[in-house]
Amino acid sequence: MSATAPPLLHLMCAADRNYGAYAGLVMQSAMAVTRKGRIHFHLLSDDVAPDDIEKCSLAARKAGHEFTNYEVSSKLDNLPKELQMANHLSRAAYSRLLFSDLLPTNIHRIIYLDCDIVCQQDLTELWNFGDGLKTIAAVRDPWLDPDAELKSSLGLAPRDVYFNSGVLLINVKAWRADNTENRLRDFVLKRRDIKHADQDTLNAVLSSGLTELPEQWNMMINHPRRDEEGRLRQSAGILHYVGGFKPWHFGYRLLHPGKGRPYASIKRRSPWAAKLPDFQSRRVTRKFRSLVQH
Repeated sequence: MSATAPPLLHLMCAADRNYGAYAGLVMQSAMAVTRKGRIHFHLLSDDVAPDDIEKCSLAARKAGHEFTNYEVSSKLDNLPKELQMANHLSRAAYSRLLFSDLLPTNIHRIIYLDCDIVCQQDLTELWNFGDGLKTIAAVRDPWLDPDAELKSSLGLAPRDVYFNSGVLLINVKAWRADNTENRLRDFVLKRRDIKHADQDTLNAVLSSGLTELPEQWNMMINHPRRDEEGRLRQSAGILHYVGGFKPWHFGYRLLHPGKGRPYASIKRRSPWAAKLPDFQSRRVTRKFRSLVQH
């Protein structure tokens, strides 16, 4: 009796030239922990550096996984003028919203991951939540879900879940069948006053059909339940470095040694081990002043 073949997990990130290495580190962390399945990593590239693309491809092949790059620059350059004028959405955001015609038609499920993420547990468990999935699955946003005014502005009821869009498990077949891209486009064109860009857009269009995931699959660093954050980090399947101060910024490890350790560990074992920190001097100065004042 032959052994069952391990599942092929499709993962996707969107990155521009500044974020290509960080997308690669997301892939590196996923490969490091996923033992029960193989990974096919899909990069939506808005002019990502060829060196970063080559590093991703070689790292995936070396580990027995797959990698495909989709150059989306021309697609983003040729967006209809009215969408380009809706400038509260970045080019990376549009990549995430308008991905479905780029993927092969035989891909029916995919996990989307932001570039500020570190995977800590086998993603096969997350993948298996897709069995019977309506359209998307995501984790409730602990910061924004309690905001009844925000929900109301998006047409959501107080009981509806406002989710964080940094980790999405997507039923691609249903996404296409439900004409989701056009629905998202329509919302962007109608609502230029939204606060949280593509995340608000996704919630307004898709929250009613959401499958809520356990918090471990998008555990946000700097969690509002500060007294529980250490325990939550330890049990997290995915760590999400939300906020403007990222673990690749100069000074992060000094200010947040425990929080930065998972990212540093992955980077040290990756093709980007020698990449220098991002020196954002103004941000780091503000962080140090805040630390001293408190």
